[in-house]
Formats: sequence, C-alpha cells, structure tokens
Amino acid sequence: MIHPFKGLYQALKAPYHSQYRQIIHRTYKYLEDVLFYRQRFKALRLIQKISGLKGSQETMIGLILAAGKGTRMAPYTDAVPKEILPVAEIPVIEYSIRYLGDAGVNKIYIVLSNRKASLIEYIKDGKWLNVHVTYLYQDMKYGTGTTKAIEVAQPWIGEEFIVFYGDSFFHPGYFVKDIISFHRKKKASVTMGLYEVSDPTRFGIAKINPEGALIDLIERPSVEKLKDLKANEYYLANSSPLIFKPEVFDYIAKTKPAPDGEYWITETIRLMLKDDRPVYGFQIPPNVFWRDIGTPKARLEADEYALKNVKLSKEI
Repeated sequence: MIHPFKGLYQALKAPYHSQYRQIIHRTYKYLEDVLFYRQRFKALRLIQKISGLKGSQETMIGLILAAGKGTRMAPYTDAVPKEILPVAEIPVIEYSIRYLGDAGVNKIYIVLSNRKASLIEYIKDGKWLNVHVTYLYQDMKYGTGTTKAIEVAQPWIGEEFIVFYGDSFFHPGYFVKDIISFHRKKKASVTMGLYEVSDPTRFGIAKINPEGALIDLIERPSVEKLKDLKANEYYLANSSPLIFKPEVFDYIAKTKPAPDGEYWITETIRLMLKDDRPVYGFQIPPNVFWRDIGTPKARLEADEYALKNVKLSKEI
C-alpha cells in the first residue's frame, strides 16, 4: 500500500517547496481530519459486525481526480491548473463540487499532484461550498492514469464512492442525483456515466443492453471494433461520473498498464465484467451539455455554451 503522506514529504523537498510549504502544512491538517474520520469509520464497522447491523446504504463519498498536468492546455496550464480554468466565470471543478453537494455527497476527496497550489487556495476546505473537502497526493512515479489516481484514495474510503474527472464540465447537474438512484436500484458494483458522442477516438466507449447492463467496454477503440459499438448513430463515451463499491480496489490491484504505460479504469472495469460483477451504464440525459475541457477547442465550446445558458454570479 502506498503511504498517503509519502508524496507530501517528497513535495516538501522539491525545488519549489517554499511556495508550497504553507499549502502542504494546511493539507496535513485536512489529512489529520480524514484520519480521524477513518478511525471512527473502522470503529463503526466493528460495532456493526459485533451487533449484526448493516451500515447505512445512503452513505457515499465524492472523489474528484485533479492530478493531471493538462499539457494539451498549455500555455494556460503553465500558469494555473486546468481544473480551475473558468467556464463562464466559474472554475470547472466548482461545478462538480456543487453538483455533488446538491446530491447529498458532502464529503469529498480531491486527488492532486504537483503544481496545484492555486486549486487548494481556491477551494480551501470546501465549507464555503457547503461540503467538506480533503486533498490526497498522487505520486506519479507509482504509475499514471485514472486507475492509479483512484487507488490513492483506497486507505480513506470504505464505502461506495462517486468519481468525477476534475476537467469535466456538465450542465445542468440534476442528473447526479439520478445516477446515484440508478446505481442503488440496480445494486451495481460499478455504474458508469455515459454520454453520446460522434467522435469516439479520445474516449472509452461502452456498449449496454436495454436495461443498462454493460456488454463491452473498449478504451480508444480501433476502426474495426467501432462498428460493433455504435448505438443509434452515436457512441457511448465514458464521460464520468463513475460510481464504485469498494471492491473495485481488489480489481485495481490486478490492472495491468496499457500500451501507452497508463493504467486505464476501463481495463479495471473490464476485469470486473469478466468476473460477472454487476456493471451498468447510465446514459446522461440529452439535455445535459458535457465537454472534457482537456483541449482548447473543447474549453471554448464549453465557454460558449455556459455564457448562453449558465446564470452568472455563481448560480449554477
């Protein structure tokens, strides 16, 4: 198991440590809070085991992945993390945090790597957004990709959790409540948020049956495989959010690196599918706008939409 404090110790030794020292010390305080809640959670589980009681089915943790460098968004990301680039006047990550809070997910972890100080300074502990935010550090030398980012949270999560990509922009966000309800109704081990796209080359593409059960899932499929994945003239892309039961960590440990060296969460989910775990896809409603703002073009498209459709003064 990777010790969650190890990356922070290394960050203190980095050449730019003076800029980060105050932020990292503040993060220690947040992690101490997490440690307290984790110990309390373990004690509760022990009491439940002894008494034969079951934990609450309503508990869910939020996890936002924000460790990526955002190289495709340079030179903007040379100055600020891509997750706080504004869409209209609102940093993109703030939309996801607000949607989670509105859905009753009030405890949120954000996975970070180096050069994210301004993100921490902006979000702080999340109280001004009516949630509790804690930061976890991802050391990239242990591997990159969505799977490795989620693995960072393993010591802190013992219940179901919902994952957002930090650079994903959705609007409106009412569907977050719906996907959580769908996940619980299906008693799924995994529920994937799926969005219709015409260009499947940058995404994991899923195929589902009429009930939403996952049939197949391929990351950046080849031209030959695309014809079997098309649904009603579109492809269903893994847009997030993703909802997992904690058993996913067993499969994360078995996930092998992809040809590009990254660890893809789609491969983790495929392992679960092979074991006949209940994996479902939830189609994001067509009136919801989504962009992965990992490229300047996508961010401009999101900005154009938001300026027309999002009320300013942070009313989202």
